[in-house]
Amino acid sequence: YIEELAPIIYTPTVGEACTKFSSLYRRPRGMYFTMHDRGHMQPMVYNWPNDDVKVIVVTDGSRILGLGDLGANGMGIPIGKLALYCAAGGIAPQHVLPVVLDVGTNNERLLESEFYMGVQEKRLTGDEYYNVVEEFVQAIYHRWPQCVLQFEDFSTDHAKPLLDKYRNQYPCFNDDIQGTGAIVLSGLISATRLQGKRPDQLREHTILCAGAGSAGMGVLEAVRDGMV
Repeated sequence: YIEELAPIIYTPTVGEACTKFSSLYRRPRGMYFTMHDRGHMQPMVYNWPNDDVKVIVVTDGSRILGLGDLGANGMGIPIGKLALYCAAGGIAPQHVLPVVLDVGTNNERLLESEFYMGVQEKRLTGDEYYNVVEEFVQAIYHRWPQCVLQFEDFSTDHAKPLLDKYRNQYPCFNDDIQGTGAIVLSGLISATRLQGKRPDQLREHTILCAGAGSAGMGVLEAVRDGMV
C-alpha cells in the first residue's frame, strides 16, 4: 500500500505535521544536536542505542518543503523520509537515524511561541554555523564510519557549500540537489526515448527551469551533466 500511504507518511501531510510538530509531540524520535552542544557531540552520539546505523537523514530546519524556516519542528522531515526508506527501500528501522541540527530559527512565530521545543535564538551564521555542522559530521562518522549521510531541506545558501565540502570525504548526498536532479534527468531521458531518439540527443533540447533554489540548481546541474 505504498502508493496509498506515501502521501500520508511524507508530502503533503508531513508539511502540516512539521508546522504543528511541537504541539503534537508525544515521544522522542531521532536525535537533536543544538548549537549549545558544541564540544559534546562525539559523546552524545553514543546515547543512540543502535550500533549499526546505516542511513542518517539530517536537517537544520531552515527550508522545510515550501514552508520556510521551521527550526527544530523540521524533525518531521527526517522521520518521514526514513519511514519511506524502510517501507519502500527495505531498510530495517533499527538501521536509520533521523537528526535535527538545531542552530536556532529566524521564524518570529517560533521565537515567541511558548510551545516551541527548539532553541529560541536567532540562527547561527558564518563560521559558527559551519563549525557546528563540522563537529556533528565528525561525531557521527567516528561512531558509524560506514553510514550514508543525507542532507535534507537545508537553505540554498548552505546546501551547496556543505555538499561540496563533504561529498568527497564521506558517503553523503543532498536529496534536494542530487535526488531531484537525478529523477528529472531520468524523466527527460525517458521522454527522449519515447520520441524515438537516442538519450544523447537530449542535448538538442533547450531546458528552462523556473526557480533557482537548491532543487532547481540541482536539476540544471544534472541535466547539464546528462547532455555532455
